[in-house]
Order: sequence, then structure tokens, then C-alpha cells
Amino acid sequence: MRIKSTSEAIRIIHNCAVSYRDNLMNKNALFVTDGRTEADYFEVLFRPENFLHLTGVKTNLEASLFLYTAINRKLSPSSFTIDYKGTARMKLEILPRLMSIHTLARMIGDYDNTKPLLITDKFAGTVTMAMGFVYSNGIYIPNTALKLDIRDITSKATRFKIVAIFVKPRGDDKYKQLTYIAKGLTIDNNILAPLLREKVDAENLTADFSIPRKSSEK
Repeated sequence: MRIKSTSEAIRIIHNCAVSYRDNLMNKNALFVTDGRTEADYFEVLFRPENFLHLTGVKTNLEASLFLYTAINRKLSPSSFTIDYKGTARMKLEILPRLMSIHTLARMIGDYDNTKPLLITDKFAGTVTMAMGFVYSNGIYIPNTALKLDIRDITSKATRFKIVAIFVKPRGDDKYKQLTYIAKGLTIDNNILAPLLREKVDAENLTADFSIPRKSSEK
């Protein structure tokens, strides 16, 4: 998909703003990686003001207002500017899929600082798209989106496979929603056990699919 007009960009931003509100806004996501001997994790928060940075467009609107204007489908061609030959166009091309980062991400790694003008700390994504996160006020928040293979922008030593993803409203103490688990892994796997005790309400866990457990294998 190549974006060639402002009307097309507006349509994408409007649709993605609604998806961001429904899937990510004011929620924490817990990306669990395979680690070495036990699971490790990477925790992020999606705030209303972070959406603008993912679009790559420039606007005079305050960041949160930009999101809510887009949710209400009231952006106009004068609301923002976009570089159709640069990174903003490429961000919008993969933005619809990134609104499901909480189900689609398969790898996480530290940014390798190969792009001089890009400031971020970590990336989560796939071989076709990546969302960048920066550490701010004690939590990682999204601050960029790239149409790239995550392996090309993260250091190999810090790159790990994602084996499970959990989501919760930001005010909840523990995670109760499972949105992804790697094939062949059960939720009560010994590798996950320490993490589950600390971060996840395993007894009340829900998912849009059948949660794999050891007992189901008998």
C-alpha cells in the first residue's frame, strides 16, 4: 500500500485512531521473552498523546487533541502536513497493523543506534514492522513506528523472541488478559511461573482463544 493523497492519509489516521483507542489507549502491555533460563519481560504504556508520534505527521494540534479529533473523524487537510517521500508515508503504511502490536509482535530488542536522527530505546515488532519505545517517567512509551525488519535496527545480543503477551488497563495491579502465546508453550510452563506470580492473575486469566495449559495435554 502506497499513500498518495491527503484524503487517503486522513482515512488511515481516522481508522487507526479508533483502533488505538479500542486496543491500546490507557493500557499496559507485557511482552514476555524467552530469556535464557527463565522468562524475562518488557512492559509498556500506551497513552493518548503517544498516538501522534506513531503517525509521523506534523501538526499544530496538541498531541492528545490530535488523537481525539481523529477518533471523531474530524481531521481536515489543514490539520497536519505529511512528507509523502519520507518516513511519514511509510509509518502510515504499516500503522494499521501496528495497532495490533499487542497481538502481532514476535521479537524485542534494544535499538542499535544505526539511524542518526532516530531517538528511541527499544523496538518490538516483526520482520516487516516495528514500534519503538522510549523510557520516560519509569515506564516505556511508544514514540516511533518503522516499516523495517526489526532485526535490522536491533542489536543481536539483546534481541529475543516474544513467547507471550498480556494486556491490562493501566490502573489494574495485575494482568488478566492473554493476547498471544507461542505455539507449544503452556501458560503454566515452569519458565513462565515466576513471572506469572509477580505480574499476572493466572486464576482469572482470559483470552480470545483457548488458553493452553499442561492439564489440557493429558
